Amino acid sequence: MITVVDPDAARTALAAGEVACPQPGCGGLLRPWSKARARRVRERDGTSVLLRPDRARCRACRSHVLLPARFLPRRGYDVHVVGAALLAAAEGAGYRQVAAAVDVPASTVRGWLTSARARSTTLVAGALDLIRAAGQDPPGPARLPARAGWQLPEAVAALATAARGYALALARPIRPPLRRLLPGQTGIDYLRLIAERHRLALQAGLAVIDPTGLLDDLRGWPLINVIARGGLLAPSPDG
Repeated sequence: MITVVDPDAARTALAAGEVACPQPGCGGLLRPWSKARARRVRERDGTSVLLRPDRARCRACRSHVLLPARFLPRRGYDVHVVGAALLAAAEGAGYRQVAAAVDVPASTVRGWLTSARARSTTLVAGALDLIRAAGQDPPGPARLPARAGWQLPEAVAALATAARGYALALARPIRPPLRRLLPGQTGIDYLRLIAERHRLALQAGLAVIDPTGLLDDLRGWPLINVIARGGLLAPSPDG
């Protein structure tokens, strides 16, 4: 599975043969490869959308589903619903309270929380790697392995810190244009070039397709989903 920020732009770039496989260590070219199975996904406001993601075939590795950042693999609820549930549980609510708050069956929420806790070590490790790569300080509570009973709060805290760190690392300083070059100046904005290289280096580890640069403006749970590489929850055919 590969996350895409703008599905339409990704589809256009894919058809033009302009998308390199973002899987670490691959570097092959992606080409269009049919569609994934259609499914209904409920959003936070209670509406549902019919989701049928694109698929792509990499000439060097395998086929991939291109999943928009606000959706999770094989789940019937979008990342805003799942994220609200994880946050409420991390703050101490029981799964029945969480289920009532997000209007999702209690059995489904219980499965989400079990899955997220089981993945907590992986989620925290990935978040800490990104936090350090972004030049930020890791959150104090996050550790490997997490303390018993604290897996979910620590995973949510680490992911939130990674999202903030990523956003801060990409914040471009507003600099006034030079009216004229002073002696010894080239007119090249080296700071901006360094920032762009840093952005590309951070993005390279996220397995994301973003031909229009909209990832820089992504915030909240969709950004956290990108950081988790779509792995907030283990894929499941149920809910």
